[in-house]
Amino acid sequence: MKSKIAQHIEKLCSERHAGNAHCDLTSSRVQTIKTPIPTALFHELETLASEYNRDLQCLAGDFLTLALEEAIAHIPEKEKEHLYLVRQQHNHDEAEHHKTLCQFSAGGT
Repeated sequence: MKSKIAQHIEKLCSERHAGNAHCDLTSSRVQTIKTPIPTALFHELETLASEYNRDLQCLAGDFLTLALEEAIAHIPEKEKEHLYLVRQQHNHDEAEHHKTLCQFSAGGT
């Protein structure tokens, strides 16, 4: 069975120059990150984006998403349980921080 990355490359090749080069960069379901990659791979990514009419950031995001999904699939179950608890704590901390930012005082100085 082919990896999801291999399937994605096949899809790029079969849909060469098809459709719009842009993707969703602004919805609440998408987070943008700035991450370093080796210059040689960046140039390969630029070439792929240009040749297959894809947005550079979106193409990088597609590959990063697929690689992360594969990496997460290989985390041992016990470690996944621990990471789930860590993520829950992060979500709680973020909600508490958001709550403090949204407090409103109706006056009364």
